[in-house]
Amino acid sequence: MPCHLILSKLADKCPSAVLAVLDSLVEPLEKTIGHKPKSDAVKQEIDRNEDMIRSALRAIAAVNRISGSDYSMKLKNLMSKITATPSLAEKYNSVRSE
Repeated sequence: MPCHLILSKLADKCPSAVLAVLDSLVEPLEKTIGHKPKSDAVKQEIDRNEDMIRSALRAIAAVNRISGSDYSMKLKNLMSKITATPSLAEKYNSVRSE
């Protein structure tokens, strides 16, 4: 989504600004990757949700590339959740290799 793309670009162009607000970015990203569509959702809604999750994972990968991001405890916890969840870990690895 556009906000994830902007975050990715900011992480590349102005990493210090992203690091300054990193802890406040983690919670919305965590909500995004944890969002589940309703049980009666149509295929289009499910696909849109998957796209949103992949977009958030791309932003997380961009933020992870910033040197100094490993000092954020919230980001470390988010990354451990991602790696502990097989479906998210698989998506994250595929997004990272793009």
